[in-house]
Amino acid sequence: MSLKNLQISFLFYLLLVFSVNVGQTEGNSETGSLLQDCENCPLMVMIPPGSFVMGAPISDTGSRDDERPRHQVNIAYSFAVGKFEVTRGEYAQFVKGTAHDDTGGCNRATASGIELIENLSWRDPSYPVTDNHPVTCVSWNEANAYTAWLSEKTGEDYRLLTESEWEYSARAGTTTIRYWGDSEEGCDFANGADLDITPESFLEEMQARGSELVLPEHWSVANCHDGYVTAAPAGSFIPNAFGLYDILGNVAEWVEDCWNNSY
Repeated sequence: MSLKNLQISFLFYLLLVFSVNVGQTEGNSETGSLLQDCENCPLMVMIPPGSFVMGAPISDTGSRDDERPRHQVNIAYSFAVGKFEVTRGEYAQFVKGTAHDDTGGCNRATASGIELIENLSWRDPSYPVTDNHPVTCVSWNEANAYTAWLSEKTGEDYRLLTESEWEYSARAGTTTIRYWGDSEEGCDFANGADLDITPESFLEEMQARGSELVLPEHWSVANCHDGYVTAAPAGSFIPNAFGLYDILGNVAEWVEDCWNNSY
């Protein structure tokens, strides 16, 4: 289930797994119900247990060999996922509350490949952002530090989604290549590579901002307009059937698993 994300920069969804002594408020463990453990905590959506076929079919021309073989996965438990991408405003509360060192730079696509650009950070990823934009330029270790802070702050168990949990949440019960169907033209549903982000327009905008970013050569461009050249504010598009926004497109998500090519 692939969609070429707009930025080679990383974002994360959050997962809260319930145990027997969590979720005492009546109704908050029902599928689709919302919960929020503190004022500055992410708004979460309850996801039901179920099963799905994980992986991408060969007919998905945007997929890679390491997304196969397709296989059945059973999710035998309910869990909660962030309704929106974690925003800069939410992440800023973590940095403020922990005096976290956030000077690690940012991985970006450049003319010579993926490189660490040391003068970029989640505060300044090289394109205009507000506190409602998804946080980017966050490492896997920083993502886990954020979830650990949420766990300590709330007394609940936050962590990153596993890859299978992420794909199950993204599919939301669908069997098509993407949760809106098989078409790459999903501009109402996701911020992806489209007519607003042609190589020419992307290069012009990045150069105007003094950025070295380039559009990766292997990206295809969908024949539609989503209205954004770079990242969009969280929640700008139509959610999937589970009520999750931007789980495809916009920016990429960290997951808990280590990557391997055997899927």
